[in-house]
Formats: sequence, structure tokens, C-alpha cells
Amino acid sequence: MTPLLERDVHLFDLDNTLYHPKNAILEQIAPLMRRFISNELSISIEESNALCDSYYQRYGGTIRGIQLHHSSVDLKQFSDFSHQVNLDNVEKATQLKDALHAFKKSRYVFTNSPLPYATRLLKHIDLYDCFDGIFSVELTGYKMKPDPHAFNTICKHFDFEASDAAFYDDQLSNLATAKALGMRTILVNRADIEQHDACYKTEDLPNFMTSLIK
Repeated sequence: MTPLLERDVHLFDLDNTLYHPKNAILEQIAPLMRRFISNELSISIEESNALCDSYYQRYGGTIRGIQLHHSSVDLKQFSDFSHQVNLDNVEKATQLKDALHAFKKSRYVFTNSPLPYATRLLKHIDLYDCFDGIFSVELTGYKMKPDPHAFNTICKHFDFEASDAAFYDDQLSNLATAKALGMRTILVNRADIEQHDACYKTEDLPNFMTSLIK
């Protein structure tokens, strides 16, 4: 038995993990965030770009920096505006859906994205019914991955220990926190990274999941 099958809870990041980065969904979100912040704070797009980038690097997500440093900004309005993305060219994840349904472990989406967007996207790619729950950024109080608070909160929310879990994500910082807490980790869709500390690595999540049940 692969060590991953010893873990009864499997946590999946959403963006660039459950779909391939070639779909370029995040590339739609970033300009919307920057436009909103530029308008709200009356700063240039260039200043907004720098601010959003610095908050992403420091906190794991721009919205956390906005929450901490710009209390006048309505976080729901910011989130709703930033996630008005076009999904017309994003294909259904048929192979991954089949693999997840065949994988008889508890499965949760663990995302730094807001719930309405996560729900819409999962339904669009036909994975919504593959999971036992969605843990979105609102449930962390915007203290998101890679902060240990987010990981401890999802464990408490769904009543499991970190040592019972495996975690799939495309960001090394998120995987590092998960591993430090005792989770087994899988780096997904990062062909550009050769050196890493994840327990496993795959650029083909559907086949990876299928291999676990053979």
C-alpha cells in the first residue's frame, strides 16, 4: 500500500491544482484585483500592482493584506469583483472526476478563493459532487494558506488530525506548512520546479489519483 493510502483525508487546492494552469484563470483575477484596489485607494495601476504583489508574497493572498492594512475596503465587494472570470474556454475535468469518485477517501477542497467562485468553478468543470466539502478563504477569517492557522482551522472544522491528511497544492509555501504539521504533500502541475520538499510530485493529477487505486 502506498503511504498516501494510509491517510484517510485528502485535501485539494483549487486553482491550478484541480485544473491545469494553461486555463489561465488566475491571469484573469489578478488584473481585476489591481483595478479594484486602484479605484478604491485612488492610486495608480502601477502602485496597485506593487501593493497587491507585496501582500501576496507576505500573506499568501492580496485580500489578507487589504484586510489588515485598508479597513475601509469592503472585502466582499473586492472578492466578488475580482472573481468575475470567464470560464467559457475551461474544459470539464472528466478524467479527474472519474478518478476522484473511484478514490474511496474523504475529499475536501481547501482554497484561498471565496466560496461563490469556488462553487461556480467546481460546477463548471464538473467536480462539485466529487468532494465532501469546500473550505474557502472566508472560513479562515482571511488568515489563509500558508499560515498554519488555515490548516489548523480546516482540521478543526472537519474534525480530523493533520497526521491523517494528505494535501495537494501547486504552491511550495503551502506544502511546506502542511508537511511541517504532519500532512503528506503532493506538488501538482509545477513542471517548472525540480527541487522541492514535497512527498510526491505530479503534472497529471487524474493519472496520479488513478494510480493510487490500482
